[in-house]
Amino acid sequence: MKSFKNFMAEQQDLDEAVVKKGAVAAYALQGRKNGNNAVRSYNKAKQTLKTSVNSTTLDQKADKLLSAIMHLLDGLVATRKQIGSVSSQVTSSTVI
Repeated sequence: MKSFKNFMAEQQDLDEAVVKKGAVAAYALQGRKNGNNAVRSYNKAKQTLKTSVNSTTLDQKADKLLSAIMHLLDGLVATRKQIGSVSSQVTSSTVI
């Protein structure tokens, strides 16, 4: 038969495992969301560049080019957030 101390020690280990899995899962979900946002922004930039080919005036082409650059920058920011989430995921799985 288990002693009360042994039982409580097992419960504490169980709680830590749940917290660890929850933290890792939360960071993984956040990383996935940021990755999807990056892909979405990159695709917007690509689509904007494709439509700029059909623009007739130089001003329209310049505006579309600037818009595409803004979408690319949004994608880069989302990629940086994704890298941060993955780093947090690895750190939390190691530390906890």
